[in-house]
Amino acid sequence: MIFERSFDNLSQKDIELLNSYFDGYDYQSSSHTLVANYIWRNTHDLSWQVIGDYLCIAGLGTLETEEKEYFMSFPLTASGTYEPEKVRQTLKQAEEIFVKKGKRPEMGLIPGTLVPVLKEAFGDDVEVRHERDDDDYIYLKEDLINLSGRKYHQKKNHLNYFLRNYEFVYEEATPQMVPEIMDYIRSKNEYKLGETPKEWKEILELETEAIGELLTFVGKGLLSGIIRINGKIEAVTLGEFAKTNSRETVLVHVEKADDRIRGLYQAINNEFCRRLPQETIYVNREEDMGLENLRQTKLSYKPVKMGEKYTAVFKR
Repeated sequence: MIFERSFDNLSQKDIELLNSYFDGYDYQSSSHTLVANYIWRNTHDLSWQVIGDYLCIAGLGTLETEEKEYFMSFPLTASGTYEPEKVRQTLKQAEEIFVKKGKRPEMGLIPGTLVPVLKEAFGDDVEVRHERDDDDYIYLKEDLINLSGRKYHQKKNHLNYFLRNYEFVYEEATPQMVPEIMDYIRSKNEYKLGETPKEWKEILELETEAIGELLTFVGKGLLSGIIRINGKIEAVTLGEFAKTNSRETVLVHVEKADDRIRGLYQAINNEFCRRLPQETIYVNREEDMGLENLRQTKLSYKPVKMGEKYTAVFKR
């Protein structure tokens, strides 16, 4: 652990403090919520500390590489603004903490919206690199509901096939359903293990653990949708609002469905989006992790924009 505090045993005061920073700016990033950090806290050994005017978070990453190094996210603001000189001071202090622990300070998961601030604070003293595999796919909710036009023709056909040929029940998750949902998630990921390259098997196992953590938020603000066919869970989606004080953007952290049932993926996505609040405009369906099949699927839903992510290394 790099910084003073872990994401375990958070008091109500801690939660309010952390949310003031997560809600303090339009990060356009699925990584920048308290829930997202909490569910991955063990896998990434996440820790946090307020340094100066900003919240700093450090963790172990990434999942996709064998050699895991500690990284720091870009400092979070509670005020809605950034002052480059104060950002510089905060990052210099954070860098000293890394060095004292024998770690090389690097930054990861930097939202594209904050790259100009970083460059203004450090100029040529920082090297910034775009990480395409980490970019979030952000869609208009209405596009995912209506599936209008030629670009969605195939999606609409799959959805209509499902609606014509299957009797199903859509419902939101309740705390009583959590064990059943978890059994479904385990069975889905075990099925995937048989067709997944060896290097990705650990990721599926860690994902199962993180989903278990996410399900602890059922009944506590977690957004959810389940499709049952003949009483059996066949699809699940889990998400949250990107900010606790706004309903403009929804993050979809989990979407699982039986891909042998034609149109089921389109149905769970469509039914979930239809039930989102009227004021919700955007749906962030997270990154593709560099998986080509997943990338093509996410692109096929025609994102209205990408939440770009960057890494940065301080030059010596």
